[in-house]
Amino acid sequence: MSMNKKGSTSIFLLFILAAMVMLTAAFAYAAKTAALTSYCDGLLHLAGKSVLSEFDLELKERYGLFAFERTGQEVARIVTEDTDYALDPSDRARLKELQVDFGTQQLGNGTVLKEQILAHMRFALRNHVLDHVLGRKKREEDREVKEERKERDRTLRNKKIIRSLPSFPLSGNSPDFAAWVEQIKSQLNDLEAIFDKTKDAYLVNRYILENFKNAQGREVPYDTFFSNEVEYILEGDYSNKENYRQVRKGLLLFRSGLNAAHLYLDGEKRTKTLAAAEALTPGPAAVLTQAAIIGTWSLAEAENDARLLEKGRPVALFKGKVTWATDLEAVLKDLDHGCIDTGSDKGLRYEDYLMVFLHFQNETIKLARVMDLIQINMKGTYARDFLIKTHNGGFQMKAKVNGRERDYDFKY
Repeated sequence: MSMNKKGSTSIFLLFILAAMVMLTAAFAYAAKTAALTSYCDGLLHLAGKSVLSEFDLELKERYGLFAFERTGQEVARIVTEDTDYALDPSDRARLKELQVDFGTQQLGNGTVLKEQILAHMRFALRNHVLDHVLGRKKREEDREVKEERKERDRTLRNKKIIRSLPSFPLSGNSPDFAAWVEQIKSQLNDLEAIFDKTKDAYLVNRYILENFKNAQGREVPYDTFFSNEVEYILEGDYSNKENYRQVRKGLLLFRSGLNAAHLYLDGEKRTKTLAAAEALTPGPAAVLTQAAIIGTWSLAEAENDARLLEKGRPVALFKGKVTWATDLEAVLKDLDHGCIDTGSDKGLRYEDYLMVFLHFQNETIKLARVMDLIQINMKGTYARDFLIKTHNGGFQMKAKVNGRERDYDFKY
């Protein structure tokens, strides 16, 4: 009887031992599978990061932007080759169904471009690496007039290049600069917000002024197609000369409106214009004549403002007695005294006015024209087939690792 009990106990213990061995083996297998999955996961992360490391160095050096140029098939092949090289066939790890999608991560996407611009500018401001100060006198006195005129007359005529520009699909919906700049006079009640360094809009506009030429001589250390690049962003014409002409015209209209407001608000000047109007057309018609005189005077002052800005001098956004330059008698006699400088150092310089205009420009159009300039310049001096839409700021990846789907998101 005791022998039977001992035998039954032994068999029971053997069953328990077998179960424990099987359970241990199952745990070991599961642990190995989890380790292999984690290992593959790490390899895929490294392989994806290695793709990001192949960014276009010239694009980064010139414009502070990170992007690589690969197709989805090329990225999948690189990741697969890197992963297979690191995996031991005896581990039985399986990587299948690898898919790569760039989604909305192309650099030609305005959102991606803006994110990279903001990251670049925050880094630059934090590390004090910006060498250009808004509002300072900046004009290259030693530039030869002949070379300057040659640059300003340059026009983009290649239809293939024009049709490939990121802004081309928007060209029918973008108003001329002179047409929309007048609309912003009523929105200037918060000037500090335009120059607030904590605002995204300021950082984007500052990036534009730092990286692109303008008519006041902002230089960059590489050749560009246009010399009036910021003016191109505002106007969008394919003629370098026309871009400046339209921006100057818009500046005149902008300043003329603000000058007219000053003439109506300044009691002394308002009285002088009314007296001149009554001398020309006595009676009820004097009010209309006064309006015409104020319009003429404000435009003459605006022309003087433009000339001051072209000389690198500041012009007050809202005029006062000290900053007003022109004389009514001279305007009525149609006298041109050239450029009258009041000697005041208060006000905004040309690039500050560009900052104001950029602040109110449609962001989609503005970013598209930034892409235009990058593409045009890179085509002309770096790679003839350069297209910003084929450059990617990241990618999404899906893969099956040991039968399990894994999702990855890579971006700079």
